[in-house]
Amino acid sequence: MASSTLTADDYARKGLESTTHFPGLASLCDISAPPRDMFKLGEKRQERPKRAESGSKPERKGKGRRQIPPQKVFDNLYYVGAGNVASWAIDTGKSIVLVDALNNNEQAQQYIVDGLSALGLGNKPISHLIISHGHGDHYGGFELIKSTYNPRIVMSNVEWDFLENDKFASYRWGKKPSRDVGVTDGETLKVNDTELTLYVTPGHTPGTLTVIFPVTDGNEQHRAVLWGGTGLNYGPDVSRIQSYTDSAMTMKRLVKEQNIDVFLSNHPSRAGTREKLEALSNRESNEKHAFVQGQDVVVEAFELLENCTRAQWMRIEEKQHDQRN
Repeated sequence: MASSTLTADDYARKGLESTTHFPGLASLCDISAPPRDMFKLGEKRQERPKRAESGSKPERKGKGRRQIPPQKVFDNLYYVGAGNVASWAIDTGKSIVLVDALNNNEQAQQYIVDGLSALGLGNKPISHLIISHGHGDHYGGFELIKSTYNPRIVMSNVEWDFLENDKFASYRWGKKPSRDVGVTDGETLKVNDTELTLYVTPGHTPGTLTVIFPVTDGNEQHRAVLWGGTGLNYGPDVSRIQSYTDSAMTMKRLVKEQNIDVFLSNHPSRAGTREKLEALSNRESNEKHAFVQGQDVVVEAFELLENCTRAQWMRIEEKQHDQRN
């Protein structure tokens, strides 16, 4: 339990102590203003002109510097995402499990399909597409993936419900998927010889999925956690932010129990993915793997998420208390 003597500022400072390893998560610790409500911001976006039939918007010129080339990360894990949003391909032997489908069909073709081909995986089927949560930058390219590979589409049952009723949209995103495979907290997905455990970690959205799975580096075996959603984008909703704190605490416990030593994100800036990929591409034969940070460091990531989200809802409650008095 949190100490009743500590303030929101105290927890924010505690969270910031972990930003040495995870500077991309530091914004969660900023309690100078309440979290933004992206739904209200999105209402104006819905008034933009209707998307073209392709359901996508061409990449703007000058964005090339943001791109990240497709890259092998572990013997069974590949990065096939864009510069600002990730897609991870888990090779299970006979097929690939893909986590997230980027913004739209054009991106799915450019980064995922063409990326897998460049990595020598163009002929391997995608059997499952796990969508971490129901925001369009993670499901938007599903239609192209579905028509090309016909995978099962996996989200949490809670998130399928959320997506069906969500009104937030953007002209940059492809259309929503229809309900397919729904999973519950702690459910295991076994694909060929690879076992993935799916945890419902509410906070970013009500049914965000976090995935834990094995990764291999030569003779070394590791365990990775792919955190399903990071930002606070729905305004000063105390109970929802509290659910985020609880999710972070749960994942911190699982990291310790399962000796998880790799932390991944579905946004490259959050976990320093670009920098780690660059380090990996220049890795010497005797050098440590850039993504293997160790259990203690992965624990730090979830301590940051726990402390900073606690600071967020405590600051809201403190202000509400001051207003009443």
